[in-house]
Amino acid sequence: MNTLESPEKQFEIVKQRFYSYFKKQYLSGVEQATDKVYAKEYFFNELFVENPLAPRFSVFYLSLVSTYSHYVKLGYGNAVLLTLQAVPGMNSLAADALETALLYSTHYENWRTLHWRYLEGIEDHNCSLLELIEVERRLLKASDSKVILVLALYCALEELKIEFMDTSEEREPETEIDLKPKLTRSQQVLVAYYISQALGIKHGKNVSKCADALHVFLNLPYSQITNSELYKKLLNPLTFSSEKATVHNLEVVKAFFTQLGAKQVIEFIDRDIQKLKR
Repeated sequence: MNTLESPEKQFEIVKQRFYSYFKKQYLSGVEQATDKVYAKEYFFNELFVENPLAPRFSVFYLSLVSTYSHYVKLGYGNAVLLTLQAVPGMNSLAADALETALLYSTHYENWRTLHWRYLEGIEDHNCSLLELIEVERRLLKASDSKVILVLALYCALEELKIEFMDTSEEREPETEIDLKPKLTRSQQVLVAYYISQALGIKHGKNVSKCADALHVFLNLPYSQITNSELYKKLLNPLTFSSEKATVHNLEVVKAFFTQLGAKQVIEFIDRDIQKLKR
């Protein structure tokens, strides 16, 4: 990368390289596959949605792409420069989250104190807390050029999602990033579980029924459900994770249903919380 170029120029050059590279990977993978529909869905998810180069569970990364999106939506032509100028604030947010994570890793503080982005990575994607801490540390030390690289990767992947989303069950691209806490995948599965309970649906130990439920309730493609073994969460919703993590997730899901006024579901959740605490 030529650091003598303006931030906007550097960004555009690198974004185009990422875009071209991953588009080629996607098209090549689909071309070689015998099942084109499956391959399109698989490579869409692997290359664009869950690309391992993108530090998706970093608080800095979350703040970075949100800040950039903010300036773009306001129509600023120097959105990259303005984003770089906002890096100190992003560092502050990430440093606070990192400090809490370090305390938990050494003293085993309350699980709930971890940032929701870390919880999502740990519970739904089998990331280790130490791995997430190391990624956050590296980003906190990143130069402007490195920050531009990370941002360019994000934007290239978002463009590819939009371009190819019609070949992947018309899923909505993640063009907007919300800084507010959201449900982790484990919590979303619990929502699906309690909706099933309220409707009187019994999955038993039937994997296909679980996959169907998650496909309907969470709008997930079947390959993602089976590849990540999400169905196991629905088969064993109260024992899949540790007792502490499950109780925390149940409290979050209870708040979700409380907002909806779903009294019957709240009763189910309270019953299960009491079971776990005995």
